[in-house]
Amino acid sequence: MALDRLLPRIHTGGNVAGLGGRLVSRSDVESSLSRVSLDLPPAPPDRPSERLRRWWRSRGQREGLRYWLLFRGAPALVAYGLLFVLNGLIIGWRSAYDVNIGITSPAATASPALAWPLSIAGWLVAPGIAGAVAGYVVSSSIRSRRRKRIDNLFREHADG
Repeated sequence: MALDRLLPRIHTGGNVAGLGGRLVSRSDVESSLSRVSLDLPPAPPDRPSERLRRWWRSRGQREGLRYWLLFRGAPALVAYGLLFVLNGLIIGWRSAYDVNIGITSPAATASPALAWPLSIAGWLVAPGIAGAVAGYVVSSSIRSRRRKRIDNLFREHADG
């Protein structure tokens, strides 16, 4: 709180000991500070680089599925989407879809070198991301219903 930084004080009850040794209540100080108006210019808008930096540093506040989706899953899905769009523009949308789900061989397309990574991604990346999300949801659901921590269960069985 700004008030805590403005006045050197000693907490006694709900009062603040001022500089002159006179006891002043916190509400008196807050009301006198609220009457003081400073005409400050508005803060400049954040630059995109500052917003990106703040977003990146906020990683620690997120946990579990939100963290994984934002910082692990999203980059993989963006790369996968770009690969699909690139293939769609070059070999055709229908061929890209068929190669992606394994109906058509990547060697039978107009650009096999570009279709092979899409075929591999279609078989590995997409099911991997879906499986990771599903696994996390199931494990968090189980964890919320568990009465004992899993570490304690393993210790009990190891000791006895």
